[in-house]
Amino acid sequence: MHNKNKKIKVCYVLSYRCPNYVRTKTLIGALKRMDNVVLFEAVNTTKGAFRYLQTLILLLWIRIKKNPDYYILGFRGYEIFWIVRFITFGKILIFDHMMSPYDSLVNEKKMVKKGGLIDRFIYSYEKSILRHADIILTDTDLHKTYFASHFEVNAEKIQSIPVGTDENVFKPVPFISHEDKKNLFSVLFYGSFLPLHGINIILAVAHILKDKPISFTIVGGRGKALRDFNEMKKRLNLKNIIHKKWVPYEQLPDVIQKADVCLGGPFGNTGQAHRVITGKTFQFLATGKPVIVGKIEHDYGFRDKENCLLVSQGNEMNLAEAILWCSENQDRLSMIGSKGLELYRNNFSIDRIRKILQELLL
Repeated sequence: MHNKNKKIKVCYVLSYRCPNYVRTKTLIGALKRMDNVVLFEAVNTTKGAFRYLQTLILLLWIRIKKNPDYYILGFRGYEIFWIVRFITFGKILIFDHMMSPYDSLVNEKKMVKKGGLIDRFIYSYEKSILRHADIILTDTDLHKTYFASHFEVNAEKIQSIPVGTDENVFKPVPFISHEDKKNLFSVLFYGSFLPLHGINIILAVAHILKDKPISFTIVGGRGKALRDFNEMKKRLNLKNIIHKKWVPYEQLPDVIQKADVCLGGPFGNTGQAHRVITGKTFQFLATGKPVIVGKIEHDYGFRDKENCLLVSQGNEMNLAEAILWCSENQDRLSMIGSKGLELYRNNFSIDRIRKILQELLL
């Protein structure tokens, strides 16, 4: 424990192909808002294999010259964990385990066969990392329980911290009523079409609502997931979908503002889907737009038709009914969006993240 009046030196370590990933931005943003923290960053700026060397050189220099009290190895730090553990020996190493590579590769994407050598190797490697980190961060209490049970890790050293969002980009947007836009009622989804997202459920909903004055804008997808999306869209002969492969990150708020309701999900009904709040949900909430959220077991303050629309996962009829309700109750959407923004600020904002970190480091 530290004296609350003493400055705490914290080093954030990252070597990731997306150094500006939202999890990094929110954690660093929260640390920078803490008056009692002196922050050092060993974060890569390159994206190739050289990024590992760049991060480790920065980390060595900070360890020798600044000797921080805490080190936070950000998501994803699996490749360099053991080198970082060696360099930071004798100091507290916090590991951000926002998601499980084992769960993703074996259970979600099914890229690795269960029971094989690769399965056992990934599991053992991940388990050893979690056991040798001093503190583990994750995004939800449901992930905390899963990691503690599945990898036999002491739950007391796992701290859940919401992902939040980049509040410099995702700010409250002016509400534009559907009547002012004079077009079809617009539903927005964007993402990488991961299994947890349930893109097949969204397409099934578009088919159910094909005769309604409702349009779906869907952004994203790549590889096999995009091919499956296009095949299902063609098979169902969906004319009410506008698909865009890509929208620049900074332009997402403009796309959000034009939508009447946004699909945060997750809808996929997978194991991981029942343990997460999606990043896009935080983005939609932070802009004050009404968002449809897939139910998970933990109570995070989501209230149906009050600060969001809540639906059961894997249930296209339930999601279709929620979208139809929104189109028929447009006078209530502005208030739902406002209450959603209030929920974000109280439970998921960078200030909320700061308070959790403050308690963790003091």
